[in-house]
Amino acid sequence: MSVKVIMANVSGFCSGVKRALGLAYDACKQCAGQVYVAGELVHNKKVMENVETAGVKLLRDCDLEKITSKDALLIRAHGCPRGQRAKFHKLFNIVIDGTCPHVGRVSKMIECESGKGKHIIVIGDKFHPEVQTLVSFAKDDKVDIINFEEELDHLQDNLDQVLVIAQSTIDESSFKSFANKISKIYPNAEIKNTICSSSRRRQQAILYFKKEGVQAVVVAGGIHSNNTRTLAQIAKKIGLPAFHVETATDLPIQKLKTFQVIGVIGGASTDEETTKEMVADLLALEN
Repeated sequence: MSVKVIMANVSGFCSGVKRALGLAYDACKQCAGQVYVAGELVHNKKVMENVETAGVKLLRDCDLEKITSKDALLIRAHGCPRGQRAKFHKLFNIVIDGTCPHVGRVSKMIECESGKGKHIIVIGDKFHPEVQTLVSFAKDDKVDIINFEEELDHLQDNLDQVLVIAQSTIDESSFKSFANKISKIYPNAEIKNTICSSSRRRQQAILYFKKEGVQAVVVAGGIHSNNTRTLAQIAKKIGLPAFHVETATDLPIQKLKTFQVIGVIGGASTDEETTKEMVADLLALEN
């Protein structure tokens, strides 16, 4: 019997990743010098290999001494901390802002609201480049980052004005749970669900898989991609075995052959071609 494969109704790059990649490829064509990017443009090995082949180079400390007036610096989709951004503008004549517009809007919200005296609480991973970008816009260090339950115990007492926001790619159910607990600590806290629409749609697709009788989920995308890891975690949370793989050649075929219905979904930084290759390989399976 052939395996039934259900592909999520949302796939391919999100709009922020598409924009950053478009800027990268355009810069390679138009820039007379070297195009650098500060950190991985997106967390996807295959995509980064394609970008580097086109001419983009990851900025290293050893590159700083040989930068010319013709070189360009591309800020990645996750954004860039404010202080680091200022340094880049001093080093490079050409700075191209590839920050996801959603991240840019939330950064401005933090800057504005903290400037009014509000204390900002970001629900997310403090080591993630997007979160590092967001918190850099808080005035006077009026910011806390929460990723684990025990961190709630370290929040300051008696804060009158609090704004709670989310890293754009975190599990929405986790954000709501944290927001409810924070509301009990600060009854007047303003809650802003800043999970981006692309992440929300993909998370909802995982829940839809469950309703469709999917027995296991294949999540396509970079191993270090937060949004992709989140999808795998959500699948496991609702009782579905999840296999997070980067390419079709990474599929654990023998394990997957034991399931009759498999759902396939790609992360926001996963190209649609990769996801379709996985679907094709799974459709060829017989259990």
